[in-house]
Amino acid sequence: MRPSRPERCIRRLVAATPVPVPDDSTRFDLLHPDTALPYRINAASAWIWTNLEEETDAETLAGRLAGAFGIGPDAAAEGLAAFVERMSALGFVAADDGSPEARLRARYLGLLKSALANLLYPEHELRIELLEREGPQPDLARRLRDIRYSNAEQFEALVAHKRDGRNWRQRATRFSHTMIGLKRLQNLEYCAQRVFADGVPGDFLEAGVCQGGGAIFLRGLQVAHGEGERRTWLADSFEGLPEPSLEQDRGYDFHEAVQPWLAAGLEAVKDNFRTYDLLSDAVRFLPGWFADTLPGAPVERLAILRIDADLYLSTKQALDALYDKVEPGGFVVVDDYHAFPPCRAAVDEFRAGRGIAEPITRIDWTGIFWRKR
Repeated sequence: MRPSRPERCIRRLVAATPVPVPDDSTRFDLLHPDTALPYRINAASAWIWTNLEEETDAETLAGRLAGAFGIGPDAAAEGLAAFVERMSALGFVAADDGSPEARLRARYLGLLKSALANLLYPEHELRIELLEREGPQPDLARRLRDIRYSNAEQFEALVAHKRDGRNWRQRATRFSHTMIGLKRLQNLEYCAQRVFADGVPGDFLEAGVCQGGGAIFLRGLQVAHGEGERRTWLADSFEGLPEPSLEQDRGYDFHEAVQPWLAAGLEAVKDNFRTYDLLSDAVRFLPGWFADTLPGAPVERLAILRIDADLYLSTKQALDALYDKVEPGGFVVVDDYHAFPPCRAAVDEFRAGRGIAEPITRIDWTGIFWRKR
């Protein structure tokens, strides 16, 4: 049973229109604007969505839902709660108690997400690319000044890729503190809010941190919600990914010589935490290869385990060492499930071997999560 939560104000996070499913008047597809992925919803959910053009409190919306579909108030409230739960997890809506404190927290976390993904000054990335590609040239100052407008199509494409976490021009986004995009950051916010609301004990841990942006956001969530006594753990070699050593990882070579931008040093990641004023004794680092650091890591309980390890072996090592430390009600988030078959194979084999039946929910084009029972 879910614990009771205070009356909530519900608001949209994205603009989307339910699209009727052909030959089925009871079903609709809701396309997320950042990923274009469709999410199947029923007629009641489509009605709720269209009636959320403006922020609405849950009690009022449930009453209108009951009248529109001729159902009792309890059924309407339960249906609305289920809608908010699912759509919050998928990044379509947010809900809070409507207090000034909640709104200030939402503004801070929204700004933190934009800063981590470098959506504040994305045109700087176009400027760097122009300099790399063409070097000094006549009228350079004006070209750099106006690049957001003179290269408007490239600018929009870059922003879209940063929002959905895809590689721009087939390469890693080099100039932001996270490459995972807003959809996966929003999912982490959902997971943290559920953990806090339901009183799930434990720390947060990210295995595979790159520049540290995902872990920075996890720590920001703890601080913003008054849960700063929890620790945030960062497990990484801080030298890049290992060279593939198993047959399952053949063809997926991302080690430092191949992908130098994926190898952020320990001091660089600490400095990134300092940039956001989030480095403290509650932020703990586990430097080294997973096989050496994770089995004996001094981590007692986890409420969120986020794995961004790309490879079969690294993903398997993280799950083997840490899954049993995830508390019931905690979340397991895997970044590369749909992007890299080796990662997906490791997750599927682990779940099958452990008899894990909790359903996997797709976050976006690559990420997934499930909640441990």
